Amino acid sequence: MMTNHFGTINILHYGGANMSEHTRDTEELRKKLLADVYAGAVSGLGAMLLDEGRIKNADEEELKKIAKEHGYL
Repeated sequence: MMTNHFGTINILHYGGANMSEHTRDTEELRKKLLADVYAGAVSGLGAMLLDEGRIKNADEEELKKIAKEHGYL
């Protein structure tokens, strides 16, 4: 069982227990890319925020393309 920073149960986050391994991997990649964007923005590279919407709305193939641009794949 997981809780978020507000202390509420968050079992269905990213599709819950029935989510496939493949989908889980895709969402983990999305989380890593968003973390990079936010870290870059905080460190003074505000232009990185331009990728935020692109990452949030990307399908699996587009997400892989973005990951390659960020040096992950």
